[in-house]
Amino acid sequence: MASPAHYSDSDRPDPDGSAEPVVRARAEWAGDEEAAARFGSPASIRAALLPEQVAEFDAAYDAALTAARQTLSLDQLHQVVRVWRRVAWQTESDADALKEMADATAEVRRTGAPRDGSVSWQELKAELGI
Repeated sequence: MASPAHYSDSDRPDPDGSAEPVVRARAEWAGDEEAAARFGSPASIRAALLPEQVAEFDAAYDAALTAARQTLSLDQLHQVVRVWRRVAWQTESDADALKEMADATAEVRRTGAPRDGSVSWQELKAELGI
């Protein structure tokens, strides 16, 4: 029997109990299968994270567990695990680059100033012709 993570959204029954399947749009990432194989448990995800990411993971995981208890739905928990598997996979792939990005993000949040060489969203859209 396949685990719930292996069901496509069109295979899931409608939450109201009707026989009609629910169709949900969900972006898929090509590395999800590899990340799921490598990081099969929350403990393995947590172990792969940078020390500065652990508190954020713990908070997100705890909130998802609370939501699951309250709603009797594992959807939010599955989403948190999926997102953090991706982070763990990226961290394992290139921890230095991820740390550099996290440091840059923290700097921008702390100072409120854009980094040297950055462009505004409007400039980027114009450059891309959007």
